[in-house]
Amino acid sequence: MSIPNAGGALRLALIAMAPAILAACGGGGGGTVLPPVASAPEVSRNLSEKCPTLRGETLAGGTVVIDDARLVAAQSPQPAYCVLTARFTRSSLRFEAKLPVEGWNGKLAFLGGGGFDGQFPKATDPQFSPSIFSERYATIGTNGGYDYGGPPDAGYFAARFALDDTKLLDFTQQSEHRALPPGKEAINKFFGSAPSRSYFEGCSMGGHDALMQAQRFPEDFDGIVARAPAGNIMGLFVQFNRISKQVRQPANTLNAAKQSLLAKSVLAQCDTLDGLADGIISKPSACNYNASALRCTGGADTGDGCLSDAQIATVNTITSPVATAHGAWSHPGYNFGLEDQPKGWGEYIWPQAALGGNSIQGMFSDGFVRSFIARDAAYDPLGWNPDQWLPRMAAVGELFSANDPDLTRLNARGAKLILWNGTNDTSVSARDTARYYDSVRNTLGAARTNETVELFLAPGVGHCYGGAGPDRVDLLQAMATWVERGVPASSQQLQHRKLDAAGATTMARPLCKYPAYARYNGAGDVNSAASYQCVE
Repeated sequence: MSIPNAGGALRLALIAMAPAILAACGGGGGGTVLPPVASAPEVSRNLSEKCPTLRGETLAGGTVVIDDARLVAAQSPQPAYCVLTARFTRSSLRFEAKLPVEGWNGKLAFLGGGGFDGQFPKATDPQFSPSIFSERYATIGTNGGYDYGGPPDAGYFAARFALDDTKLLDFTQQSEHRALPPGKEAINKFFGSAPSRSYFEGCSMGGHDALMQAQRFPEDFDGIVARAPAGNIMGLFVQFNRISKQVRQPANTLNAAKQSLLAKSVLAQCDTLDGLADGIISKPSACNYNASALRCTGGADTGDGCLSDAQIATVNTITSPVATAHGAWSHPGYNFGLEDQPKGWGEYIWPQAALGGNSIQGMFSDGFVRSFIARDAAYDPLGWNPDQWLPRMAAVGELFSANDPDLTRLNARGAKLILWNGTNDTSVSARDTARYYDSVRNTLGAARTNETVELFLAPGVGHCYGGAGPDRVDLLQAMATWVERGVPASSQQLQHRKLDAAGATTMARPLCKYPAYARYNGAGDVNSAASYQCVE
């Protein structure tokens, strides 16, 4: 019999009592005296007192040290936690474990980081599922193999850690895999039992790490949620570099008025493809927009009412594929939509004054080119041609790429993978994630793919969250239901929701399994999921 929401110590006590309970129920031993079961408040108090005693203990045969163990009071939505930080003695890899002192569900949610990592992920960030807190998961997250003290700045984007081979290996593929065993050991030390199920959730670089786990370490987790997964990381940086070089030329970029002109023109052609004019393109694959419709007479820039040839070339660069000469690294380009929005093309593509006229794509790609590829801080990324660096690209790709469609081992052990992407993400292209899913289906076949992998696209949503469309869905809960009850996420009647500051739903759409999209029925509340159906 399952004991819902029982703390680990309480569950362990019940397991230990099982023989006596069975004997009592078997007859003839009616005089058996059972030890008292600790109450939930007693368990919580015991765990709270136990927490600081773990400071200084070692894990993994002495190769990992718990540097700190402290009790952190509940602060909505987070419960009270015992927070452990641990370090590996032979590298700069560290991890943080947050262990609820009351109501642990017996399961682990491993959290992926983001960007160039360098710090612990925060479960309160909007890309993570709220059930992490509501269902009282124990969580673990790593620093990605090194520490970067402070918010992202020029030093952060420089990615100097990549010059160290040990840090590079941890960052590109090893950090979660290495931290998982001692993390589970710490959980066992605290609760008296290991997690019954282990799940992973991450977005962006955390989504990359999710795919790395699914492809190279499929034995680690029972279920993996990969949001905006940058698995095609080598192709992504090639595209980042290509676009950022284009937009850094003042004549090539679009000012605010021209961005608005483009956005309105795109919507006029593509908005109603899903049955509703609402500012959201729910069927981006059918949006075959051609920016030449806005061409200035003669091709020169004659004002805000048209686009010059150089500006049309920029739009085409953003939305078109790119590939290296030998075809090993490629990228399919980005979708049209939200060209004038900060959670659209403004998020990663357009230059920002605060970045010295660079873009976020440019900041990341500059650091990648200098530290991962050229390994020269003085190298000019504006002159980078990936075709001239193919051997080094291959070496880094062997470490970093998480784009292998062969998920045979994940399928064989019955583990599951959920892919999710905003259609207007200008970091991780939804086209790229759909392309990966299609390649998995071509490799495994339809039946095995349906057993193992599902992809959901969120129309009008930017990178990891935000944008014109509804962006919130608890995919960790959906994954647990799939793994533990055998019901795929696509059969759970899930919805994408947009929430206001008070947490109320202001817009909802059905969660449609790719390649289906949410089409308006033609009547009913446009903000209600009931007014839409998933169609291919």
